[in-house]
Amino acid sequence: MKWRRAAGVAVTVSGALCLGACAGDSGGGTTPGSRAAAGSPSATPVSMEQYGATLKSAIDPLETELADLAKAKAYKGLRGRIDGVKAAVPQAAAKLRSVTPPAEAAGEHASLVSALGRFESVVGGLGGQVGSRNLCTGAAVRAEIGDADGTGALRSAMAAAQAKVPGEQRKLTLPSAGQKPGSRPSNGALIRSGGGGGNGRLTIDNSGGSDDALVTLGKGGKPMMSVFVRHGKKHTLNGVPDGAYTVFFTGGTHWDGAAKAFGRECAFQKFEDPLEYTTTRTATQIRHSTWRITLQEVVGGNARTSDVNPDDFPE
Repeated sequence: MKWRRAAGVAVTVSGALCLGACAGDSGGGTTPGSRAAAGSPSATPVSMEQYGATLKSAIDPLETELADLAKAKAYKGLRGRIDGVKAAVPQAAAKLRSVTPPAEAAGEHASLVSALGRFESVVGGLGGQVGSRNLCTGAAVRAEIGDADGTGALRSAMAAAQAKVPGEQRKLTLPSAGQKPGSRPSNGALIRSGGGGGNGRLTIDNSGGSDDALVTLGKGGKPMMSVFVRHGKKHTLNGVPDGAYTVFFTGGTHWDGAAKAFGRECAFQKFEDPLEYTTTRTATQIRHSTWRITLQEVVGGNARTSDVNPDDFPE
């Protein structure tokens, strides 16, 4: 995201190759090239029924990994799900290359093997994009996959191969193309309520920011209250219960309502010092804590912030 790093964020408180003939081994009478290379397909085409079974056994593990990826929401664990898909693609291609297809499906078979190679290139770069925080949620990853040319090629090749095979269709559920991000919440929208009911206030200043922000009050590693503050805006969060809270904040683009997180260009940070909220009652008045934080670097800022591992961000 476009926030400058946080030093000085303000908090104030009020309250092997042969050419030509190659010699055979000393113990055999074979001539060069008479033995099939290890892993090469049988020269005899399989039946259409056998080919269908091979296609199913090749595709099923990939389908399982895609289904697992379809369940991904937020950043945590996302890269592992991508790695599962990434590993399954070349395994599927290798299993298909291990057979010679029936002549009537030879063209579709070749196209499918080729398309799996292209799809491998698509998923191969996703882990790096997650690591760099360009992609941050399952929905963003699926949208990236769905729109890729390699995915379109695999979608078409799989459909063509299935049309040649009798009986039950082999399922390969690829992310659809054209997926759109969700709409931005309104400024001050409460994303997590955590019960509320307190007297404390927290004013959040994102008026100098270039990205929307989600600010979370966390306790014991769990989110208690989260509020969405649009860039260029401020908001006061009321009803904070007494207690000590760590203030986490994240920003980015492509809000993902299902994940309650930004889908792209995300950053994760927290304030080093907790905010203490207390309520004191006297015979005539109630005194409560009021804090103010600014999410951009400011002169004279007196609070330290640090980056947070996304896996440690409270969800």
